[in-house]
Amino acid sequence: MHGICSGFDSFAANLNKNLSDNTFNMNANFHINYHTQFGENISIRFRRNGQEETVFCQNYDIDHWRCSIQITENEAIEYKYLIKNQDGKEVEEHGQYRSIHLPRNGNEVFFQDYWRPQFEPERSFFSAAFKDVIFRRNTHNKQVHIETSNNKLVFQLYAAAIPPNLRFCLMGNVEALGNWHQPILLSDENFPCWQAEIEWGTQWANIEYKYGIYDPENQQIIQWEEGENRHLNFNFPSTGGCTVVRTDEHFRSATGNWRGAGVAIPVFSLRSENGCGIGEFNDLKLLTDWAVKTGLKVVQTLPVNDTIATKKWTDSYPYAAISVFALHPLYVNLQSIAKLKNQADEKRLQSEIAKLNKSETVDFEGVLKTKMAFFKLLFEQEKAVFFKHKSAMDFIEDNADWLKPYAAFCHLRDVNGTTNFNTWPEHSTYSEQAITKLCDPRYKHFDEVAIYYFIQYHAHLQLLGATNYARQHGVVLKGDLPIGIYRESCDAWVAPHLYNMDGQAGAPPDLYAVDGQNWGFPTYNWEVMAKNGFRWWQQRMGKLAEYFDALRIDHILGFFRIWQIPTNQTEGTMGLFNPRLPYSLEELQKFGLQGDLSRYLEPYIRGHFLREMFGEDAEFVVENFLEHISPGIFRLRKTVDNQLKIKELFTKDKKLAKRLHLEKPLKRLVSEVLLLKEPGGFNPRITIHATHSYQDLSQQEKAIFDRIYDDYFQVRHDEFWKQQALWKLPSLLKASNMLICGEDLGMIPRSVPGVMRDLNIISLKIQRAPSGPVEFDDPSTYPWTSVCSPSCHDMSTIRGWWEEDQARAQRFLNNALHIGGAAPAVCTTGVVEAVDQQHLVSPSILAIFPIQDLVGMDGELRRPDTAAEQINDPSIVPHYWRFRFHLTMEELLKADGLNEKIREMVGRAGR
Repeated sequence: MHGICSGFDSFAANLNKNLSDNTFNMNANFHINYHTQFGENISIRFRRNGQEETVFCQNYDIDHWRCSIQITENEAIEYKYLIKNQDGKEVEEHGQYRSIHLPRNGNEVFFQDYWRPQFEPERSFFSAAFKDVIFRRNTHNKQVHIETSNNKLVFQLYAAAIPPNLRFCLMGNVEALGNWHQPILLSDENFPCWQAEIEWGTQWANIEYKYGIYDPENQQIIQWEEGENRHLNFNFPSTGGCTVVRTDEHFRSATGNWRGAGVAIPVFSLRSENGCGIGEFNDLKLLTDWAVKTGLKVVQTLPVNDTIATKKWTDSYPYAAISVFALHPLYVNLQSIAKLKNQADEKRLQSEIAKLNKSETVDFEGVLKTKMAFFKLLFEQEKAVFFKHKSAMDFIEDNADWLKPYAAFCHLRDVNGTTNFNTWPEHSTYSEQAITKLCDPRYKHFDEVAIYYFIQYHAHLQLLGATNYARQHGVVLKGDLPIGIYRESCDAWVAPHLYNMDGQAGAPPDLYAVDGQNWGFPTYNWEVMAKNGFRWWQQRMGKLAEYFDALRIDHILGFFRIWQIPTNQTEGTMGLFNPRLPYSLEELQKFGLQGDLSRYLEPYIRGHFLREMFGEDAEFVVENFLEHISPGIFRLRKTVDNQLKIKELFTKDKKLAKRLHLEKPLKRLVSEVLLLKEPGGFNPRITIHATHSYQDLSQQEKAIFDRIYDDYFQVRHDEFWKQQALWKLPSLLKASNMLICGEDLGMIPRSVPGVMRDLNIISLKIQRAPSGPVEFDDPSTYPWTSVCSPSCHDMSTIRGWWEEDQARAQRFLNNALHIGGAAPAVCTTGVVEAVDQQHLVSPSILAIFPIQDLVGMDGELRRPDTAAEQINDPSIVPHYWRFRFHLTMEELLKADGLNEKIREMVGRAGR
């Protein structure tokens, strides 16, 4: 248990060689009060003079740990506490390194610190979303350093959750701290570390004190922290020349934690007077203005990366980016780049803009054709200036690692007519030498590569401009990190070894997609990614942090385990979790499963349910797709014995054009299995209870499979998947200071909530997708560390959901809204308002509403066609993501009645 200081001797010796120009040394003593467990040691990692080293602490009991070093007056020093357990595993305290902010004009300084745990909910306030946006302080009160030969006390409060117009103050039971009458104002020069220096003329300090919140305008304390008085007891070694630095954690607020509200809308769905048939990064400024007007603090988008693969409408899918670093060209405003000098071209552009802006929905192909044509004209006009512009050249150099391969990839896509690099006659395998040649200005088609530098530079300027505008107005931009990468992307071309190209990611079946989802993405090769400390993920997070201060991690369950579907299958029902722990034959036998397993491994096809599945086409199916084994028993022919073969058959065979409705039930025949075999053992198929194979089992066999199923999906993997997440996620989280929120809907392993809590990841709560055995969640029971929302982009809006099922709407009205009477068939503005109000008053740190669910409270403004409000239907693959908000942002800004209503509701809810 006892630490040693042997590491310090070599550390100090190495440093002294580099400190000959520093003339003044002082002793720095570090003390942390933290209760350790058996086998744990505390150490401090120092960063000073470009070097980093860890110094072990000594302890005289299990609560108090100390170490000492020498520091000089010219040094910049940072430090962080670590715990090492008896297995050698290190755990860092939360947050960034601590900095030493004080003049070095004494003999000795004593730092009294507290451990900063990872899982304190208040740690969210130190994220960029709060520290740099919501509680952003544009001016700072400079710290006044006391010059004295006496001793000094320095009080530091590490706290970010305070409105910019207010300050923290300090009072205590001694004259130097105002005798509980005169507050000492703390400096925010090093925000969020607040500081005040006190001269202390005696050798013994025995002080009681508290922090408060001070209103400088009215010159009064408006709130004291709750709880008992804080205490500082210290015996100085002498009557002068010593400094004690007490760092306290958090202001103990008596009014509860901060809560806010926000709006969600994809960038492509925004509409403005200056747009071009699709939402653009510049439109986020108008949305920020609307957020300010309505009291909202967060603007949430969908992914904003380039998805242009086939140049068809299928590229509208925002979760299939061809680069996880490149921004979407279609979100760039052409007119903000430059005005076309050719009047005929400018007139043609204005005509195209007017035509595209009339469209009710996004015409993805029309917008793409128009924008790419005018990008080329603008690049030709501006390229001489572009290549001389220092900012542009700096952007290319700073982003060369991803930008040059991406630009070359786009050029090769254009040349070959596809992003399927496996089919390219040249450059199908990535080569750095080839990239160098393609990106060389002497390459004869260099302009066709460089245009993508040009587009990305302006995308960067416009999104960053919107980000900075939002930050200045106290509004957080929240981005979205897709769980997967596109199979035919630049990322897969550059580093295929980072991905499992022989698998495809998806989601298991749920209420919204009974056959599951197949996203088509390769899964990650985590073992390879880990070899360089997950550098790819850190770069990805760092890039996102340039533009966003909060982030939604799509399908965060994928960091515990991902649903992986074999490439010869198409439906989520045939998937398995990766990684997983399959059963051995011996384990299955212990459950009671004996004998030949082929009954459970092969598709179970019996005549008695074929008519139920295929109706009048049952005989056609038997004649064309099945083999007759024995009376009433069939098997699939080799031509259709997996779902990919079935899909390809119905795509290519023109004779089946009138029988396309048979494709899905045929695929379901493939999935009529109870066990999926692999080299490592056996796995129960997901949702076995929905199969005819299960329904025809004996009661004894059903009981056996129930035990296997429950053990496999509820118990067996808990600790295994927990350790998987703890292996992967911390490296991502350290790469930025964004507020991290995880989309954790669906089939949730029991370990997920605890891991998310311990890593300070905010969970997602949607009322109609409850995590427990109830039909509807009660928002009043949500934890503070959650984002609540009445719907999301993969669901119908409040109105759409209400009108889909009258009986369900009735139950929701009576049981969730606690309103009596009959449910109206058409969702009224009052119903929408009641649901929105439920979420606003919930305890969740954020209540985020799809813009449709806010405008749905206004009968004059909301869209007449309810169904047209839905952004995506997960059961339709591929889906055309073309939802376009029906009002321009300029019109919404003028909607005073609705805007005042939202602002009043937000304010009344304490958000």
